[in-house]
Amino acid sequence: MSRPIARAAILAGFLIAVLVAGLSAPGFAAPASDPAVQAAREKVDATRSSLDSIEGALSVEGLRADDLDELRNRLDPVRRDLGARTDALVPRLANAKTRAQELGEPPAAGAPPEDPSVTADRESMQSLIAELDAVIKQNRALLVRADQLSDRLSSRRRSLFTGQLFDRSMSILDPSLWTGAASGLGGEGRSLRFLANDWLAFALQRQGGPVLAAITAGALAIFGLVFAGGLFLRRKFACPPPAEGTSYSRLRSAREAVKMGVFNALTTPVAVIAAFAFLAGFDITPPRAADVIHGLLVAVFIQSIGLAVSRAVLAPGQAWRRLPPLSDYSASLGYRYFSWMVWTLSIAAFLNSIHRALFAPVALTVATSAVMALLIGLFISRLLVVLAREGDEETAAGEAQTGGVPWVRFLMWLVLAGLAGALVAGYIGLAAFAAARIVVATTVIAGLYVLNALIEAFFGSLTPEATHARQISRTLGLRQERLDLLGTLIAALLKLMLLAIGLLVIAGSWGTSTADVMDTIERASFGVRIGATTITLSNVIYAVALLMSGIFIARTIQRWVSTKFLPRTGLEPSLQSSIATIVGYIGTIVALMVAMGEIGLNLENIALVAGALSVGIGFGLQSIVSNFVSGLILLAERPIRVGDTINVKGEEGYVRRISVRSTEIETFERATV
Repeated sequence: MSRPIARAAILAGFLIAVLVAGLSAPGFAAPASDPAVQAAREKVDATRSSLDSIEGALSVEGLRADDLDELRNRLDPVRRDLGARTDALVPRLANAKTRAQELGEPPAAGAPPEDPSVTADRESMQSLIAELDAVIKQNRALLVRADQLSDRLSSRRRSLFTGQLFDRSMSILDPSLWTGAASGLGGEGRSLRFLANDWLAFALQRQGGPVLAAITAGALAIFGLVFAGGLFLRRKFACPPPAEGTSYSRLRSAREAVKMGVFNALTTPVAVIAAFAFLAGFDITPPRAADVIHGLLVAVFIQSIGLAVSRAVLAPGQAWRRLPPLSDYSASLGYRYFSWMVWTLSIAAFLNSIHRALFAPVALTVATSAVMALLIGLFISRLLVVLAREGDEETAAGEAQTGGVPWVRFLMWLVLAGLAGALVAGYIGLAAFAAARIVVATTVIAGLYVLNALIEAFFGSLTPEATHARQISRTLGLRQERLDLLGTLIAALLKLMLLAIGLLVIAGSWGTSTADVMDTIERASFGVRIGATTITLSNVIYAVALLMSGIFIARTIQRWVSTKFLPRTGLEPSLQSSIATIVGYIGTIVALMVAMGEIGLNLENIALVAGALSVGIGFGLQSIVSNFVSGLILLAERPIRVGDTINVKGEEGYVRRISVRSTEIETFERATV
């Protein structure tokens, strides 16, 4: 019995070897997983873990604004990576489906067998398609989850902001507020001395006394040199005042306002940053002083930008370049009071940074905010009263009022009433927020006013009479009419951009961080999904560029065919005109098809929609379609030609041009019909 068993074992081993060899043949090879798909699958697991961690951290109560910012910084790279991976895999899936379609369906039952290599390739493609589709679906599901977490972050930030804004503290009429602030002020003074001593000890530990003195002198010298350089450049590029009794043009005034605004806004901040950058190179600043330095930089930026913008708009003492129609007294008065408001806001920002660094009592922080809101409200009310008094004097003297729009004054009085009510009721956080936002919003609106004036003055002056318009027209090779139209479009786009930037800056402090606003814009730019087609902002811009380029190329080819090629063929002028017109329309149609393909629109679906709309077109656009078809017949059959004399409804003349939409006739009186 042992011999038959041995023979059976040998036979079984032989069959197994043959089976393994057959399966290892190229035609029967099991499709190996694609390395890119495998890597994407592994990243899916890592991404899911990251989102789980962020979601768990977001579920914790009592998160502060810094904690939400940290979660946002962790979430944004994950979302960008998900979008990039999905965009990279979608074309591979489309290519795999195309290759699978080329291989065709498996043979039907009873049909001749196909080559084993084709079967293996089809199975490999189907396996790859299934893997890619699964990974893409997982990525999209994770991307939706990441968007939901982003929305939750924005909601938590708004809830935190609202809670802080409407947190009721003590009224400004409550004596305990000021007694607590006075007692806290002494303790903060001692803490500030301790911080200064620690800073000095830290710096002496890092550097010796003489070296530290030299470093300090070097920082002061850098600040002085940069500041003096900014003043020198401002004087060098400033335009001299015009002759007595005259003023600059609108364009020159706007250009001077922008130029001086930039110099005034950057001189002091750049000098301070340069000095602190020099000090940072020697490591003589302790970590505790970082908040104080950051607060000082913020205060310097607020003061410099606010004063620069107000000076650019109001131009106190420089009526020849003033943009708004204000008197010298109104402009000087507005600049004086607004500069006081800017100084108040910048000092309050610096004091609040000191309070945070020294862990000041709550009463002291609340008192600082209350004083800031109260001073800004008093400055605004005083400015409104003085402007109204000046308006009465101008009215009595028979002059035009320049004190501003009446409804704006009424609105400001309502805001001031709300500000006073919030201070009395104990909502000091709300009052401080409103006062600060008045200054910030006014600065942003004033800056937008200057830039808008520059845009309107520059593009509005592109007329044939302007010298710079003729120079730009010759440089670009455009006719004056086209240059004017192009300038109008560019001006509109620039104004929309300015409006979006202004809203973005103002919204950055209304409970919605700039990162949240940019997240919304970025999400919108990812695209809008319509059925199986995703239309993205970048694709639309690229498609418009392709369409414009295609139309330009089509018109260039049409012009070359009409002026260079066809005159040498010996064809009749009417036939040459028909051929050139048809070439232009074909090129335009091709450009339109390429642009629609770039957007992602399926031409087959468009054909179906066009077929469905054909009935409506037949009734609603019957005359237009009839004229179009008639134009095609005229171009093809040529019953009339260019140069023929015809009589249409009593109008007799020569045929000058035949197009798809119309036929141009020149009468014997040189009139065009």
